Amino acid sequence: MEDSGFSGVVRLSNVSDFIAPNLDCIIPLETKTVPEKPAENLVNIKKKTEKCKEAEEKTKKSIKISLADCLACNGCITSAETVLIEEQSIGRLWQGVESSDFSVVTVSPQSICSIAVKLGISPENAAIRISNYFLSKGVTHVIDSSFARHFTHSLLFSEFQASTSNSSSNSFLLSSACPGFVCYSEKSTNAQILVPKISRIRSPQAIAGAIVKDYLARKFQIQPHRIFHATIMPCFDKKLEASRKEFLCTSHGEEEVRETDCVISTAELYEELEKFEFSPEIPNLNQSPGFLGDLSRGKIIGENGGSSGGYAENIVRSYLKLNGGELKQQKLNKHMDSIEVLNSEGNSVLRVARVYGFRNIQNLVRKMKISSTSTKSKMYDYVEIMACPGGCSNGGGQIKYSKMDEREEQLAKIDGIYENLERRDDVLDEILRVQREWQMLNENWQKLMFTDYSIIDSNISQTLKW
Repeated sequence: MEDSGFSGVVRLSNVSDFIAPNLDCIIPLETKTVPEKPAENLVNIKKKTEKCKEAEEKTKKSIKISLADCLACNGCITSAETVLIEEQSIGRLWQGVESSDFSVVTVSPQSICSIAVKLGISPENAAIRISNYFLSKGVTHVIDSSFARHFTHSLLFSEFQASTSNSSSNSFLLSSACPGFVCYSEKSTNAQILVPKISRIRSPQAIAGAIVKDYLARKFQIQPHRIFHATIMPCFDKKLEASRKEFLCTSHGEEEVRETDCVISTAELYEELEKFEFSPEIPNLNQSPGFLGDLSRGKIIGENGGSSGGYAENIVRSYLKLNGGELKQQKLNKHMDSIEVLNSEGNSVLRVARVYGFRNIQNLVRKMKISSTSTKSKMYDYVEIMACPGGCSNGGGQIKYSKMDEREEQLAKIDGIYENLERRDDVLDEILRVQREWQMLNENWQKLMFTDYSIIDSNISQTLKW
């Protein structure tokens, strides 16, 4: 099967877990029937009937499956790839920009670093090039998704403290930033174990959607349905996340619109950038202060803890700041490690893990099932969990390389330049400013920082051919 770009968790074919739309789908995209061939020595006599033109037009209309249909259905692990391509593409992005009064493109730093490595330029220059591409074509603002991620980080430790106040061996948190893992959790046979442990804090993409469609909409007095928000992400699974019903907002009193209208992968953007004639002499097309103009000036937000968001390290740093302790780090395998905090007596008082890739996720789930019936101490307090081996910098939407050794080499470069992105001291002040302003515009803004995940039950799974 051709690589679809989706994470290993959400494909299903041989070693993958993705079901492409075909006749095995319980809601097939189209029903194919083969007419029976008449015998050669027989003549078919048919009654000629006149069809009403209106009825004929109705029969021509095909039934389409939306991403919302796929996400609400437990017939397969994920949604049909062709549906994603139809609903979220470069063409759809430009349609949205042209038909809106105000448009924002949120770019992930993983995408910036992947493009920088491919072009052989610095991430700062890549950010400027990406920004100029969009701004020159009419986009109002291009922003860094790490700005939204800092909102996530600001809420993470307080949620963690609340969850671990329970002394139960099963009370620990799983990160919610990876839509491939979330989709798998909601639909898998282990949903009862996984879903209650998933963090309720929104992912950076979802928080960016709230910033654009609520904060900026109120600030500039524009109805959300007149705003278009697109994101550039390292994985195709983010297209699934953008289509979740939980990430809709109300516009014009009653109309529901997506907070993130379209998601484009790094590789899709790179194809467009190859056609774009960039000149370093082009002046900055966005002079907006703060986070609205920073990326177009080549200012990217760096962070600690690796290229998958640094959620586990954020927990550890916050704990050490409050309680002190000694660190002990252990590499469990290529895509899994653990970090422990030891007290003055050498006892482990905090244990977090980074678990990347479906194989490691499966192993973790097996241990969780055993732990759920055990009275022993908990395995972990927090797990940063990502569907793709190597994490977000190795997402299925990143730029592809044909040879395995070349892939490994380029991935190491991406991780390296990501690690060296500047840690900006001014970001916290900017976030506090936005939060104060948002509070004045919408006193319930903090509710937009959280979401809910649910177990998707089904009585149709037996129809699948496993």
